[in-house]
Amino acid sequence: MSRYIRISPPAAGPEEPRRLNAYPGRYLSEREFELLQAYVDDRIAPLLATLPPGIVQGMALRPEGAGTQTVLHIQPGIAVSSAGSLVRLFYPLHQAWTELVTLVEREHDRPLRDGYYFLTLRATVEAVDDTAPQDASTRLEADPTRERRLETVILPGLQFISANPRLLAMPQDQAGNRLCVRFLQTSAHALCAGATPIAVIKVRDRLPQWVDSVAGRYLATDDAPYRTLLAHSSGVMERWLSGHEQGNPHETLASLFGIDYLPAAGALPPNLLRDAAGKEPQLDFAPADLQVEMAPVPASTVAAVVERELSRGSVDLVHGLGERIRLLLAIPDLDYRPDLLDLPQRDTQLEDQLFQREMAAVDAWSAWYQQWQRLYRGLDAPQSTLYQVPPLRERPGRTEDWRTALCQRRRAAMDDATAPLPEPYASHLREPHVYPPYAAWLQVPGGGRGDPPLPAEQLFVQRDALVDDMDALERDLDEGYRLLNEMNDYLNLQRQQLDNLTLSFSALAGGVVGDGSGSSMMRWNGAALFEQAAAKTGGSNSGNGS
Repeated sequence: MSRYIRISPPAAGPEEPRRLNAYPGRYLSEREFELLQAYVDDRIAPLLATLPPGIVQGMALRPEGAGTQTVLHIQPGIAVSSAGSLVRLFYPLHQAWTELVTLVEREHDRPLRDGYYFLTLRATVEAVDDTAPQDASTRLEADPTRERRLETVILPGLQFISANPRLLAMPQDQAGNRLCVRFLQTSAHALCAGATPIAVIKVRDRLPQWVDSVAGRYLATDDAPYRTLLAHSSGVMERWLSGHEQGNPHETLASLFGIDYLPAAGALPPNLLRDAAGKEPQLDFAPADLQVEMAPVPASTVAAVVERELSRGSVDLVHGLGERIRLLLAIPDLDYRPDLLDLPQRDTQLEDQLFQREMAAVDAWSAWYQQWQRLYRGLDAPQSTLYQVPPLRERPGRTEDWRTALCQRRRAAMDDATAPLPEPYASHLREPHVYPPYAAWLQVPGGGRGDPPLPAEQLFVQRDALVDDMDALERDLDEGYRLLNEMNDYLNLQRQQLDNLTLSFSALAGGVVGDGSGSSMMRWNGAALFEQAAAKTGGSNSGNGS
């Protein structure tokens, strides 16, 4: 009889479970096994926390048969559920449809209704060695000492998505495409609580109409919904490409492929584009409301471009939103050049606008030129420096001359002088653009309005002439004032002389100053005759007499 050493069961610490360090001969109870499992779960939990929910690897689905004979073959793999638990399938799972329906109806306690469903896998713990059925009056466990065997099993299931009649009436590719776009905004894992979706199934009358293992497969990546849409769209286009050598220029992408949305980045069938290196590449589909442009890229960068742009959303093909797409031509790295497709088409509307701007600039320059000439024409260098004359600007050049110069530079840069000019240089020289609103201006020799006429008068020159005239007048005035002052002084001297003479005559007449006798003698002064008196002898005083 064997002996057991029984000790008190260990308890985990308050922070985290500890690994049980068992030794030979120790008795392991159910509690010890639970601690071991809890330790493993807690060690794995941080690793799972770094992964978003989805399929990590494997779990490929292959349906076989039809109707009640349908069998779903699921390959081994690993996934993370929306609850963060690990779903591991170690062996291939072969699930009959009838058994799956029975399991789902028993779980939900209602018949399976028509609609779209996710085929899911979930992990659960079940007893795998239940005893045989016994009478109700007997005990459930005949041997109370026998231990039960519990295993973690992977169970398939169906998660209802939608029963929209319009969606149910769509073909498989269109419906799968719509479902992929729907789950770009809402999480498919949130709908499948605790389970992992691996496919989409359309059910009618409790039987599968079709199984899409791409539209419902979401990988454990942050951009899983966008990758699912890309994978589904790529599969649809590959099937279309296998049956069509070329597209139809009268059909839209939606009618060609039978889908309503495209991923934000991906690959289009190459036969939808003809003459990519020509002057006007041709699309073998009707762009409808799409705005399409084209650019070359090195082939090694295509994967990075798709990776970067994929999560931007989807391209709507049916609702007329005017989506804009860019067709990237993958060129081998050794053959790639940045200017590989530099074949711009002439924008005649832009040329009209440039010509209008040119004429507006010419008008502004003409007004400025005439004003400059009116102000400063004819000034010499010292005068220009004195008045700080702005430099005379040249007339704005013609856009036609500028474009013609570009054509000449392009011709000079070509290795082969006899080779034809590329576009748009050749069309510019071959077909000069005509500007209807300004046809009369183009008749002017030189192709423009020409230089404006010079004004007849120059204001600064006239100003200098007026200043000189004013200076001369001021000099004349100064000279006149000087002469007047001299005349005034002369008259004052004459007046003083007159006053002295009248005073002397008054004394001569024996009068007094102011009695008028001096003035009377002055009046007779003109008629008086003055003679020198003869000299007297005898020692008397000599004098003059009249």
